[in-house]
Amino acid sequence: MVRVDKAKCQGCRACINVCPQKAIFLVDNIANIDGNRCVGCGKCISVCPAGALSFSPEKRDIDSSQISIPPFVGKGFSGGGGFGRGRERGRGRGRRRGTFR
Repeated sequence: MVRVDKAKCQGCRACINVCPQKAIFLVDNIANIDGNRCVGCGKCISVCPAGALSFSPEKRDIDSSQISIPPFVGKGFSGGGGFGRGRERGRGRGRRRGTFR
């Protein structure tokens, strides 16, 4: 999580323009961070000319129900832990009789 030092913030909007999650907004020309959207990537910290942004020392608990892991999609996935088993064992193309025993 990123925190804002409101005394240092100049309201330049550099952090807003670089935030990939759109988690930063201005209130009274001071940057504010939406903690539900911020993923802590630090891009805003690197572009702040005033040094008003920093990582917060507090830990944020992540609700595992908000995390989605996409299913594996691709060729060769057997589902049983053996990637590509079959072709390299000689069934199909590329195998010559009497070689690679």
